[in-house]
Amino acid sequence: MTVKQNIHALNVVNTFKAKLPAEMVEQVGESHLDELSLLIESAISAAVFDEMEKAANKADKLAHELRHFAEFFDRD
Repeated sequence: MTVKQNIHALNVVNTFKAKLPAEMVEQVGESHLDELSLLIESAISAAVFDEMEKAANKADKLAHELRHFAEFFDRD
């Protein structure tokens, strides 16, 4: 996972913590908040991977179309 994803996950958790009363943050505990950060980071990574896979599929399709076009270019 990238540093950007880690930082974003930590920012989300810190924003969440800021919305909770101090006693609630203490009850939840840092270990659970660390787990929450990892879950958020994992969700970000999964979403990024899905989008990268879609982009790769588009690039693959375009490469196929270009090969096909080049094959039949100037065959009139």
